[in-house]
Amino acid sequence: METLCRSIAPRTALVPILFVLLLSACSREVAPTAQLDPPVRVVSIGNAGPLDAVTATGLVRVSVEAPLSFKTPGIIAEMRVDAGQQVSAGQVLASLVMTDLDAQRTQAQEQVAKTERDLARTESLRVKGMISQQAEQDVRAQRDIARAALAATNFNYQQAVLTAPSAGLILDKRADARETVAAGQPVVLFGRLDKGWVVRAGLPAKEAVKINLGDKVKVFLDTAALGALPLQGQVKRVAGASDPRTGSIEVEVALASTKERLVSGMVARLEFARAANKQTAAASQMSLPLSAVLEGNSGRAKVFVLDASKKKVKQLSVHTGRLLDNGIEILEGLPADAMIVSEGAAWLSDGDAVRVLP
Repeated sequence: METLCRSIAPRTALVPILFVLLLSACSREVAPTAQLDPPVRVVSIGNAGPLDAVTATGLVRVSVEAPLSFKTPGIIAEMRVDAGQQVSAGQVLASLVMTDLDAQRTQAQEQVAKTERDLARTESLRVKGMISQQAEQDVRAQRDIARAALAATNFNYQQAVLTAPSAGLILDKRADARETVAAGQPVVLFGRLDKGWVVRAGLPAKEAVKINLGDKVKVFLDTAALGALPLQGQVKRVAGASDPRTGSIEVEVALASTKERLVSGMVARLEFARAANKQTAAASQMSLPLSAVLEGNSGRAKVFVLDASKKKVKQLSVHTGRLLDNGIEILEGLPADAMIVSEGAAWLSDGDAVRVLP
């Protein structure tokens, strides 16, 4: 028993010392952990991209295209032009074999001569009182009918020679010499060069309604050299109804005069610059990503703007417009050079210090 007490005594003497050391350690202050400012990313509203940009792909066409044909059926005697050929006003394009038309004209001329003779005899007899006035009127009517028939025959005879209505381009040749054609069957497709060139493109309804007559358009030709400036165009026509087959709405853009060689059917890319009204002329260039806009309600929302020191943010109220494909339209409430918090805005308060991420 005495031995056991001697072995425990030294250990129990250490307990007060360890307790004092533990209290001393606990009494020391713990160094505070450094707090980092919340990270954010910002976007410049001046570089937010064009508002509601509309692009489309279309085909270059001569403004006025007309299929030319003969008024009467017949056999083509000669075809004097080929596709792609430029022609002048009044130039002969094609003609029919005249055999039938010559016979018809001769017959009509002889009929007019006969009725003229009949009318002369009838008038002489009417003066002598040998025939009635009604008989004379009947012969005169026959003479007038014969004259009308001759006029129609002469007109058909003239139409048997197909001429260019103006300076233009033969876009397509659809018949050839010795071929029999029906009345009204297109022989050539003619384009009037004096009316200029256009680009026709089909747009979805949601895009077409943003286009107005007179809007400026940039036209990029597929054949243009790399880096070449776009051609300038202007919206000339917006169709009043959609195409029943595709559901698209055709928009026609008139091209300004150019030295570029244009070919009907070549592909062009269009970039429309939609005109803005006076109230939104300045704001129509502003849009923000949806992540930058908070608490949107009834056309109003909140955004956080980086201050001049780029270390703190300020909360602003803005007037919002339409929802766009790439964000939301900002109508008013922001300066043009503002830096807007686009990521991390949901965890900020007015006046918070922030750390801007690259």
